[in-house]
Amino acid sequence: MLYSDPITTQDFLALCQERGTCVSLYLPTTPVTQDAQADRINLHNLISAATEQALAIATKPEVAEIEEQLLDLLDDDDFWSHQANGLGILVTPARLVTYRLVYSVASLAEVSDRFHLKPLIPAFQPKTAFVLAISQKSVNLYEFTPNHELITLSVEDLPADFSAVTNRTLQRDAAPSGRLQGGEGKKVLQRQFVRAIDQAMRPVMTGSNVPLILATTSDLQALYRSVSNYSLLVEEAVSGSVENLPMPELTESVKPIVQNLRHQRLEAWEQEFQKRSQESRASSDLATIAKLASRGQVAKLLVDTDSTLYGSLDDNGSVTLAEGRSGESYGVMDEIINRVILNGGEVLGVRQDDPEVESLLPISAILRWA
Repeated sequence: MLYSDPITTQDFLALCQERGTCVSLYLPTTPVTQDAQADRINLHNLISAATEQALAIATKPEVAEIEEQLLDLLDDDDFWSHQANGLGILVTPARLVTYRLVYSVASLAEVSDRFHLKPLIPAFQPKTAFVLAISQKSVNLYEFTPNHELITLSVEDLPADFSAVTNRTLQRDAAPSGRLQGGEGKKVLQRQFVRAIDQAMRPVMTGSNVPLILATTSDLQALYRSVSNYSLLVEEAVSGSVENLPMPELTESVKPIVQNLRHQRLEAWEQEFQKRSQESRASSDLATIAKLASRGQVAKLLVDTDSTLYGSLDDNGSVTLAEGRSGESYGVMDEIINRVILNGGEVLGVRQDDPEVESLLPISAILRWA
């Protein structure tokens, strides 16, 4: 089982504002408890590296406080029994917070006067997709994670099955009862079933910008679409009965649909960037974007989550680059991300292997005005 921690906008901004001696550790982990010892050894090595870095910018008592918190976490057997595929640990002399991530991250130890947060961007961004699997005998909502796994989500009042809504089974109830007879009766009952599902789903979907993929028969797909008003209900679906479909097969069926959605999103971003470039409302220049982000002018930011440029930004967004990390230098793209989000902008993190936007990396912006 994967144990992951959500990151809200408020959480992310609070981390962005933290100043002082800030230690950021990231490491890949395993959800298999018996294999977690290797992860703990990895963390021990990262703690040693971080402690050495911290001594260059902090007092010995501060470093001792940081090290003590990290070693306590290292010895916490219960914590290591509940992991996912990646782990972010953010610690100051006063507190330690952890984020269990559904995707893997590279091992990393960063110490500066603020946290290194770019590895958290995929967790902070909207989920990849929801998957609603419907059959006569079960109804389940899943999250399709950035690590290409399906995680079961708990939804209040989601019907357990067809009978829970209709008090009937289609196979058993063949006797006429008003409209509930023959093909028309079957359709009435099925619509009642999917309407109950939709009602339970609405609190989850309200305000969401996460695509919803259906996994069910073509008949139930059509009926669900007829009652749902969710604007991000995906046209492409996993068609056919999912009643006895193994989870690995469902996952593999969902994967190409999600990949298509991502390709479409990146292509749309690139097309908008090209259009706005003709209006002087787009830029791929780091120094320019830093200044515009500081003025609240960036509406959308695309950033390479695999790339780190060290340096510093002043209040006006002027960039001073450095050769590496130090007490005065940090990831400048992290700080740009912070300023974009603080001013209500949207951030899209991508990897270097995303061909649709390769020319826009490591950073590009679409502006609110020229």
